[in-house]
Amino acid sequence: MIIKKYQFTDRIKVLHADICTQDALLQNADVVIMNNVFEYFLDEVEQARAWEYISHNVRKQGSLLVTVPSIEESLSGLQVNIQLSPWVEEVPLNYDVYPGNDIDREALEQIHLYKILQQ
Repeated sequence: MIIKKYQFTDRIKVLHADICTQDALLQNADVVIMNNVFEYFLDEVEQARAWEYISHNVRKQGSLLVTVPSIEESLSGLQVNIQLSPWVEEVPLNYDVYPGNDIDREALEQIHLYKILQQ
């Protein structure tokens, strides 16, 4: 509804699918947004499998990965062999950019931005 309202239909595509079936999309995406990833609907084994899949397919150098919560938090407690430092670099966000009084600062600080470092 928001995409149509602001006339972004020619630039934004929302895809509702199992991320582990989207290798071509992940490999070519400029931005991947993952909100409240996996821990609410996958068991730990499936979470680990999904993160391994993502780390192998989101490799386009310079592309961006937006996650809520952080990748580090999502990976904590999972049995995965993912080295973050050669794959992604967290980009600091300025959470004060929106000066409104109605802001939920705690929710805003859950948003993390990463730049992909290598292909």
